[in-house]
Amino acid sequence: MKRTVLSLVFLTGLGIIAPAYAQSSTNQQPTRVSLSDYSTSSTASAEASASEEPRESQAAPESEPRPEYAPREVEAEIPETEEAADDEAWHLLPQDGAIRVYGWVDAGVTANSGNPVSRYNGPVSFNDRNELQMNQLYAVIEKPLSEEEGRWNFAGRVDVLFGSDYIFTQAAGLELRDDYSPKWNSGPLYGLAMPQLYGEMAYDKLNIRLGHFYTIIGYEVVTAPDNFFTSHAYTMQYGEPFTHTGGRASYAMTDELSLTGGLVNGWDKWDAVTNRAAFLGGVNFTPDHELYTVAFSLITGEEDGALPPILGNRTVYSLVVSLNLTEKLQYVIEHDNGWQANGLGTDETTRWYGLNQYLLYTLNDNWKAGIRGEWFKDADGTRVTGVRATNPYKGGSAGDFYEISLGLNWTRFSNVTVRPEVRWDWFNGEGTMPYDDNTKNSQFLANCDFIVSW
Repeated sequence: MKRTVLSLVFLTGLGIIAPAYAQSSTNQQPTRVSLSDYSTSSTASAEASASEEPRESQAAPESEPRPEYAPREVEAEIPETEEAADDEAWHLLPQDGAIRVYGWVDAGVTANSGNPVSRYNGPVSFNDRNELQMNQLYAVIEKPLSEEEGRWNFAGRVDVLFGSDYIFTQAAGLELRDDYSPKWNSGPLYGLAMPQLYGEMAYDKLNIRLGHFYTIIGYEVVTAPDNFFTSHAYTMQYGEPFTHTGGRASYAMTDELSLTGGLVNGWDKWDAVTNRAAFLGGVNFTPDHELYTVAFSLITGEEDGALPPILGNRTVYSLVVSLNLTEKLQYVIEHDNGWQANGLGTDETTRWYGLNQYLLYTLNDNWKAGIRGEWFKDADGTRVTGVRATNPYKGGSAGDFYEISLGLNWTRFSNVTVRPEVRWDWFNGEGTMPYDDNTKNSQFLANCDFIVSW
């Protein structure tokens, strides 16, 4: 208990900036808060209501956020530079037709101070190897929803991802066989995934989505242009699902409050050996002044325990609070808590939980800076693993994972963003040492990636 309290105090200290909020609340032009406002792209106005989770980026007319609220353009008077980014992004194909095709390429390199022989960065995901990686060659084909009121509108979307990030978005029964063995892809480093394939319909404030789609749980997302940092938090990778198959409905109760609820086939499943319905839901609140946003999401249902076919209830909730501290400064805090019944065996429940904090600052038209501090507790050493089969780290570290990341985003041209980042990870607990091929409890990473939209 003492260690947990100290961890919370440590990470909360990164975000002690409430005085700035008090000073700025009377002067700022408020906007809804999201990583997309500080993402790799120039954010455009949302096309639909908050219940539809719209978010436009320079690379995508509607990239999918987690959680579901629609940010507006920041109206702050940011100092202009002589090298301001172009106002309009270039697209390979026209974006004014009934069907739109767009996407991006994301590639980067990571350096590990330990220089592990395996070239793996332990449990760090997405930029998980100490080398050059082509993370995402991403394509979206969609028919967007229209804005006509008083009638049903129909839309659909397909996302295809090729690159090293494919392995994080696979679903049993789709890219994988129903027992999670390889199906589409034989190699561990590069492959193909289809993280979204859905149809949707909307009537005024109601939106219904059916098919295969990204989760609403948590804050960080798969799509590279919608994240400030290249690397990802432990919370996103190991504490939350990535995709669902099923249906959900969202309804904007008021201009401030929206609700989401639905039934899905659990975590990252299309059609697995064990299929069980799970409840997926969320609440998003943004007051009229838009100085903050509160998003709560939850999924609960039966999932495989440690000894299949033994099942147990798996539940995780995520609470994300985003604040506009000034015209150029955002603060985000996320808390996740999850548990799995029969996770270590019959009648043994495993738990994981944590706290993430982000401080994001717009320097000028071209440069943005950010810091992320995270504490993630894998209480029983069952959640954090190495993901790829060739990664020597297989998990078994029961304790506290910490990381601090410092990053910059440079967007000189609307279609190009560069994201340099440095990151320090350390582990405090028992079991396997997670870094430098299971020989160390800490590591330092430096990485930089490039995103080019088309």
